[in-house]
Amino acid sequence: MSAPARASDSRAAIKALLCRFRLIEVLDEDPTHKTAWLLGRIAGEEEDAGEGESAGSGAVPGVDAAVVTVERLPFSVSVGAQAAAGLFADVSLDSGEQNDVYSWAAGAANSTAFGPDLRVSVIYPATAKHISKHRRQQRRWIRETPALYEQVVRPAIDAQPASRIQWVHNILSKRVEAERILFEDPDPEHGFIILPDLKWDTANPATMYLTAIVHRKDTRSLRDLDGTHLRMLKNIRAKSAVAAQRFGVPSDMLRLYIHYQPSYYHFHVHITNVSFVGPGMAAGRAHLLDTVISNIEDIAPDYYQRATLAYALGSDDELWQHWAAHPSSTG
Repeated sequence: MSAPARASDSRAAIKALLCRFRLIEVLDEDPTHKTAWLLGRIAGEEEDAGEGESAGSGAVPGVDAAVVTVERLPFSVSVGAQAAAGLFADVSLDSGEQNDVYSWAAGAANSTAFGPDLRVSVIYPATAKHISKHRRQQRRWIRETPALYEQVVRPAIDAQPASRIQWVHNILSKRVEAERILFEDPDPEHGFIILPDLKWDTANPATMYLTAIVHRKDTRSLRDLDGTHLRMLKNIRAKSAVAAQRFGVPSDMLRLYIHYQPSYYHFHVHITNVSFVGPGMAAGRAHLLDTVISNIEDIAPDYYQRATLAYALGSDDELWQHWAAHPSSTG
């Protein structure tokens, strides 16, 4: 099946899911990044549109649970001459004010001149972990010493079922998303792939977001990195520039970083346009790749086995439950 045909099938499947989505709860909202996370259920095909759970019902979803992320996209930066002539012809305004030379209004842009204005992603069926991850929760500050990593965090990682990262293995084996791969080094020890992150629409270079996923399966997080990984890390840094050139983003406009804790435990590096600022870049979670390489190369090969790492965890996070059960975890 060709890539356009697959894309068309995917759009139809997603639209079908969204039409059957019944809202249960607004898990969280981020007005700064204009994003909302919605919990609901996917109604059976035989159900009428008006049936199902109502918003705020508080019902606990089962196997039909879904988490939908709705995000307002940035405006397109390039507008053709034909569109520019009637750029605001289809804009409908609901309110407005004027004061001297200043005017402002709110409404809806019904024109295609600005490009797509909405991005929707669906997790279905959603597990309790998916729901907890996206629900607003109180944050806790953690100081993870090497000893506490061995006592608390590593056992929690080891206990996770392999199915949690099956989707990563599907990408690495090219069962899915093969056409989206921008670069691959197939070496099983030092190699990786680079592809657009699912959070990026691939349309606006100013918000470019790529991910490098390594082939080796024994490297799960920042804690596993040592001198044997330097070749891989430096190659990711070099080849990220090659991948970014596909979107017209030069090497001196790239920010490369590693999350700790990561959202999934198979080692990967985030590659973004330096102009893009997202919630995953907060201090205590994002570790710059340049700094990571320097710490290993210039300070100690086992730097990340010896360092104390500080970060925030949500009180509903699965890992926090392990911390809360340990008597000295927050000391």
